[in-house]
Amino acid sequence: MRLLVQNARLRGRDDLVDLLIEDCVYRRIEPDITDRAETTVDAEGNLVTPTFVNPHLHIDKAYTALPAVLPGDAAVADAVVGEARGETREETLEESIRIMHDIKRAYTVKEVEARAVRAIRQSVMRGATKIRANADIDTIGGLTALRGCLAAREKTRDIADVQIVAFPQEGIFRDPGTEKLMWEAIERGADVVGGMPAAEWTREEARRHVDLVFEIAQKHDLDIDMHMDQSKDPFDQSLEYTALKSMKEGFAGRVTGGHCTSLAYQPAAHAAKVIELLRAADFNVCVNPQTLAIMGVDPEPRTRGISRVRELVDAGVNVGTAEDTICDGFHIYGTGDPLDYGLLMAYQAQYNSTATAGIVYDMLTVNAARIMRLSSYGIEVGNPADFNIIAAPSESEALRTRPSRTVYRAGRLIARYDTSSEVLV
Repeated sequence: MRLLVQNARLRGRDDLVDLLIEDCVYRRIEPDITDRAETTVDAEGNLVTPTFVNPHLHIDKAYTALPAVLPGDAAVADAVVGEARGETREETLEESIRIMHDIKRAYTVKEVEARAVRAIRQSVMRGATKIRANADIDTIGGLTALRGCLAAREKTRDIADVQIVAFPQEGIFRDPGTEKLMWEAIERGADVVGGMPAAEWTREEARRHVDLVFEIAQKHDLDIDMHMDQSKDPFDQSLEYTALKSMKEGFAGRVTGGHCTSLAYQPAAHAAKVIELLRAADFNVCVNPQTLAIMGVDPEPRTRGISRVRELVDAGVNVGTAEDTICDGFHIYGTGDPLDYGLLMAYQAQYNSTATAGIVYDMLTVNAARIMRLSSYGIEVGNPADFNIIAAPSESEALRTRPSRTVYRAGRLIARYDTSSEVLV
């Protein structure tokens, strides 16, 4: 089957081009293609870009701030939802973690799967068909979250590529029994070794945590994606230890730090040294702007709660951005739309020009794809035809309006997201 997409506006090109797609891959990319095709689509001069990539999403927790997904699941609906809504709770990271403990105790594989499928489908609807998803591994929920996420991955395999991260949110040594569960999680099918060294009691234990993550990754030849220094504490310095270890252990380019917020609270001279180390280590950083909502309620002037984005980008560090959470005890908002959190990133990093809008768009696409180490990504001849047609003429307009779009995977239309039904009466 052949698909011809006409009048496509590709990033970095001034002219409009056509895309000829055959057998799921791009065959020709050039102006005015006249080859016959079974299906022809006119992009009408709108942006055609590679599929969005969300490299940091907690699908096991998604929608736990809403009534239970499964009808009749009274245990979850009655015992958990009131807590998860946080209607009378302090708006802090620590309180959110405590609330999630109650939620995880009520997990079942079936309801985790249902919520995770919903999160994946909503993301795909908005153009994100590549997702790296965290699943909590701890003694509170055991491997229930992992099993639900693995089932969701299988159920959505026809529309999305999902990597599952084994994520020890409660720590490894602080939560005895988690070390064994981490090894088992990888054996059961997790794709990436996660970590959260800041959850440990001491800096020494945090380094043991990092060392164990590398040990598991080396044994199974897997990438590493850890939540790193995700607080306001300038003494959270697992980031530099992990970056240096990735160089020594031959893991350059294979390690990602999520959040990395403490970098923003360190003295400028020290932060600059760490950023240079990250660049030298080919270390990936995933900044999640929506977590601004859970960094605690500061007195004015309030801090942003994200890493030093501009300094990282200017230094040549690969920086991606991601949704992180959708409607859970950490963050009651979220839609799965990369253009939503992309716009928030533009605001927080103060990228306020048509040129710098492209930097943000890179974070949603090519930079995020590099984090997930996706091969054959992008609109190039021979690559799989995974792309979105965005109803906007530029990256800045796409971020500003978050418009309608059509979503293709392997040259097949899989979703339409329509925002055109707004009517002024």
